[in-house]
Amino acid sequence: MTNHLDSKLEELDLRKKSLKPKIDEINMEREKEIQDVNKKYDHMIFEVNYEVQQFENSIYNELIESFGNVVSRELEIKRSNSLYSVSDQLKEYRENIAKFEIFPKELIEKLDKVIDGNPIEDIIYILDDIKKKYLKS
Repeated sequence: MTNHLDSKLEELDLRKKSLKPKIDEINMEREKEIQDVNKKYDHMIFEVNYEVQQFENSIYNELIESFGNVVSRELEIKRSNSLYSVSDQLKEYRENIAKFEIFPKELIEKLDKVIDGNPIEDIIYILDDIKKKYLKS
């Protein structure tokens, strides 16, 4: 009697093993179809989001440009005054710009350093690099 059960268990094991390639094939086909569906919907989401993303990028770029303008204006103030001190405009700009969560913290830190006494030239000399790093196309 146990011989009969052993042979049945062996047969079951063989049947399971014979199914494995077919199951693997079905799983591969399923994964491919899932990827195709994901691509389709990812593309649809991108299209819906594109306009808003472009608008966000333009606002972000305006913030970065404003940083360059304020720093350049501060340098002009410094050049035109024999006794230079950080302008109230720069201090006010620094306070206001920090309210924008998307504005880079690194640039706020650079403004803080100027307010604390570092030369504005430290930013001016790398302004082009800053723009290249932060401006979005």
